[in-house]
Amino acid sequence: MKRRAGEGVRAERARLFEEMHRRGEPFDYSRRAAEILRHRFVRETVHRVHASPPRLLDVGCSMGQLTAQLAGLPRGLFAVDLSRTAIRVARDRLRDAAAPARFVVASATALPFREESFAVVVLSDGLHSWQLPPEERQVALAQAHRVVERGGYAVLTEYLQPRAFREFVGQVRASPFELVSIAYLYDRLWYQFESWFKAIRGWRWVRRLFGSIPVALTLRAVARLLGPRGSRHICVVARRT
Repeated sequence: MKRRAGEGVRAERARLFEEMHRRGEPFDYSRRAAEILRHRFVRETVHRVHASPPRLLDVGCSMGQLTAQLAGLPRGLFAVDLSRTAIRVARDRLRDAAAPARFVVASATALPFREESFAVVVLSDGLHSWQLPPEERQVALAQAHRVVERGGYAVLTEYLQPRAFREFVGQVRASPFELVSIAYLYDRLWYQFESWFKAIRGWRWVRRLFGSIPVALTLRAVARLLGPRGSRHICVVARRT
């Protein structure tokens, strides 16, 4: 009975994510400056831990915005998402890339790959943003640990209130992974700034403002003065020993 209930929850989650992607690009990942910088940060982090991973997995790839940033780093790039619409759009986005990715409809809690298949696994805005309950977050971490090779890495980002950073780090520590590093993206002021214009976000000059990398970099420089409280995104790197 418990297993059936869990399957029902996962099916409902898949339906919700499918509907979200059918309405268009969720969260304007490819147009909002803070999200573009986050994807660049993840790419730079992956390059730092493994300059040329033979195989990399992007879990929860959405419409391939981050996957496109990762293309060219590994010799083999794979990506999964619950939404078939997301996978279709992501595949189209990467179709003409120099290093096209292979896309699979799958859940972070049931990755369809053999053990030790990847040098790096990326879970960007995942464990909490995917609306996973605590027990399924641990399952997702265990799945990531299973498919990454020994000595390989997991790169995780999450969008949280600063007071929840410690809990998120604790979840990674409680997983089979060994914690390697913690970094902050100092983007809290940008999201506050964006909220001021929420009512008129459709205006052309507001869209240009939201897409301005120089504005986002300036706000990030100011937010650094606040330390971790100046962040909404945290990045954790973990290793399979």
